[in-house]
Amino acid sequence: MARIPRKLILGEDSLFHVTWQAHNKSWLLKHRWAKKLYYQILLRYKDKYEVTFFSYILMDNHIHLSGKLKSLDQFSAFFRIVNSIFAKEVNKRMGRCGQVVRDRFKSPCLQSERDLIQEMIYHDLNEVRAGKAFHPQSNEMSSYAHYAFGKTDPLLTNPEVYLRLGNTPEERQKAYRGMVDEILRVAPRKKDGKYTQQLYIGDPHWVIQRYENLRKAEGEMRKEKPRPKTLSPPPI
Repeated sequence: MARIPRKLILGEDSLFHVTWQAHNKSWLLKHRWAKKLYYQILLRYKDKYEVTFFSYILMDNHIHLSGKLKSLDQFSAFFRIVNSIFAKEVNKRMGRCGQVVRDRFKSPCLQSERDLIQEMIYHDLNEVRAGKAFHPQSNEMSSYAHYAFGKTDPLLTNPEVYLRLGNTPEERQKAYRGMVDEILRVAPRKKDGKYTQQLYIGDPHWVIQRYENLRKAEGEMRKEKPRPKTLSPPPI
């Protein structure tokens, strides 16, 4: 599949889901120091590049983040510098060289905060789906403890959809725990490919329209692309 310009997926002030895998799906994030390092780099640069984070989970060979960008150029620059610094430090500490982040990170666009809170819960349940935990509270490198128990997390901003879960922090935390526990009760291991395989996440009609707009935009770009010059045959 041809590389799709990110500007055809996300726009200014978009809600996003970012995910990437370690090169060759290797376990480059399995060490606690590697996860803490990536977290600290995100924290160090998020305000400078005006990127807001709502949730995260750092797994042993991949990561998931959700948030909101202000400027698409700033967003792209943010992940270039974050992933570059992370790769250099991982290679240095592990005595290796080469690629750390596999290919280009994915960044599906979320339609609304209704889709956002579903994704936040999807993040929380990643370790459960992978068979690494029975409950998300066992993972310290995720946003679950912040939303479920009020743990202070400087990386995160509470989205409006979370604040509407109750009138007090305790009410919101109880409601959030209930939403996660309900999925654990009904379908704890259910996988949802839409968060990693699709470019747009939201109402089906909205998603279809976005894909139609994408096809049109790609068609226009192909028309505008200059054709290579062909050499005339030499005279006989």
